[in-house]
Amino acid sequence: MAVELDVRNAQITPGTFANVQWPVQRGYPTLFVPATAITTNLQRTFVIRIREQKTEWVDVKTGATAGGKTEVFGDLKEGEQVMAPASDELAPGTHVEVRTAENNS
Repeated sequence: MAVELDVRNAQITPGTFANVQWPVQRGYPTLFVPATAITTNLQRTFVIRIREQKTEWVDVKTGATAGGKTEVFGDLKEGEQVMAPASDELAPGTHVEVRTAENNS
């Protein structure tokens, strides 16, 4: 996002550029998922939720990204399982066995 600021600092001269970290907070809680959990096809952007060992495609809109995670807005709730990495080749209703990093070692 391009922003123009007026700064009173003798060390910054006109025409120079600076990198700025500008903390942003939402007035409401949002969810972040691993960036690899978000996939797309020609019609939609979605995550694959796992519910009762079956896959469900859940449409999402994406927001901010930070630390390998992406903010998502859609019909998801905190604590629900999503597949990462996701792929549109895994059709809705596919039976899956959930494995986490903890029980893979």
